[in-house]
Amino acid sequence: MRAIPLADFANGWLYEAGIGENRALRLEKGELLQIRVERADGSARAGAVIEGQFTRQWVSGRSGIVTLPDGQEALLQPLPKDLTEGSMVRVEIVRAAMIERGGQAKRAKARPAELDSDLCNGPDLLAEINASGLPVKQVHAHDADILAEHDWHEAVEQAESGRIDFEGGSLLVSLTPAMTLIDVDGPLAPFELAKRAAKEIALALYRFDIGGNIGVDFPTLEAKAERATVTSIFDEHMAANCERTAINGFGFMQIVSRKLRPSVLEIMQGNRSVNAALKLLRQAERDRGTGAMRLEVHPAVANKLKPSLLEELAKRTGRSVSIEPHGEISIDGGSIG
Repeated sequence: MRAIPLADFANGWLYEAGIGENRALRLEKGELLQIRVERADGSARAGAVIEGQFTRQWVSGRSGIVTLPDGQEALLQPLPKDLTEGSMVRVEIVRAAMIERGGQAKRAKARPAELDSDLCNGPDLLAEINASGLPVKQVHAHDADILAEHDWHEAVEQAESGRIDFEGGSLLVSLTPAMTLIDVDGPLAPFELAKRAAKEIALALYRFDIGGNIGVDFPTLEAKAERATVTSIFDEHMAANCERTAINGFGFMQIVSRKLRPSVLEIMQGNRSVNAALKLLRQAERDRGTGAMRLEVHPAVANKLKPSLLEELAKRTGRSVSIEPHGEISIDGGSIG
């Protein structure tokens, strides 16, 4: 990464290598355009080529389960001919594993790798943003909180709640096992509300890296010309590659795009205790105190503060670190003493 003064940095990626979580924020003309979050959970990344063991058939002759070296499972489709249970097979991860809201695990998806493919881990977040061709600047805890200055916390709050307010209305983004659903609500006349929402939906899909199957419930628009206007506004502001249907007479539009990994919403809504632990680690790394550090947290958050994370915090701050769980502290109410 070449050095770029922050005063001159208005277009490109800001990257922060955090404790247990790496973060990236894309700016365009100085405004937040997209955020990405990468958790250190050991999951195989999209693009990884891995040798796994074919464990069992899922749909006979069409798909099956492959157990990866770390014990994680991936859904393999299509099945190579003559593949027998117990045999080793080289696969490419095409979509990373996911944790759905409520903690339900969803296997990674894989396909047979090319015969000459070398084993590899797949690109991490830093490699991906470097490959975008845009400038990348790394920010550090000893600097000013540059991410916060560019609305990082506001974007994360939207991702955690699934609620995105805009002038005259709001979007409620709901995660389901089958698809991401977006409901449009507000007091404006239906056509005006739908026009404003179309822009906000396009920006939100890109901002939070939302892919896969997406359904949008616009206000009902009886006039075909009005529905066409709304879709043209969506197309104008949608930066990611996708396909969409027209808006039907009931106000519903479906969008489909390639899904490589969990969206930021899926990550941030996967486990509230993990979110709180990683937020507190970020605050603790930036704490300017001296001497021993004590993290007072809810017991569920304490359970997520693994020794490896605390060791990294101690290494980065030069301070000894201890945890003090208290049941009366809320999940999000941890403090640093």
